[in-house]
Amino acid sequence: MNAKRDGGAAAAEAGRSLPLKSMSSQNLFVITGGMGSGKSTLLRELRALGAETLAEPAREILSEQRALGGRGVPESDPRLFVELLLARALWQYKGVQASPTAVFFDRGVADNLAYGRWFGFEERAHRKAAQTHRYKPVVFFAPSWQEIYQQDEERGMTFEEAHRFGEEVRSIYEELGYSVTEIPRVSPLERARFILAYLPRIV
Repeated sequence: MNAKRDGGAAAAEAGRSLPLKSMSSQNLFVITGGMGSGKSTLLRELRALGAETLAEPAREILSEQRALGGRGVPESDPRLFVELLLARALWQYKGVQASPTAVFFDRGVADNLAYGRWFGFEERAHRKAAQTHRYKPVVFFAPSWQEIYQQDEERGMTFEEAHRFGEEVRSIYEELGYSVTEIPRVSPLERARFILAYLPRIV
């Protein structure tokens, strides 16, 4: 069963080809960071520029579980919530593993380690999953950005908590041997162009 992917529109600039086609066999890129750091908006801009993207599992799981009255939410059963996150992340990964073009993930399998640590536990299976399901060695990191941070129904963390979570994510990817490249605090379109321009360096 293939994970659903969001294909973007044609590249905004007519005649300008994106650096997405002539890449090695593993074309999976992670965009991660703290909560509320602009990742989702950035992914939308990447789609508009013709890139393929996958949504963040956490928001999907929270929406589904709350609609069903399920226990897989942090306030009811954080361990189940993290298990559901891992299952969704692995499903996404396997659905696009052989993609011939670049695919951008809003968080990767390794982010589940950060969620586990946040709730006070770490499963060996989660670390093994992060070690064996690898992405491109450069991870794009959206740093905390207080000016754009907003709380909502799914994001109850304070900005300070979101920042700490993001730094935990950064450290986990570094522990796993990834090189973390920070995305500049500029407009969403400029962020998307920064990432696309960076790709040829890591093909």
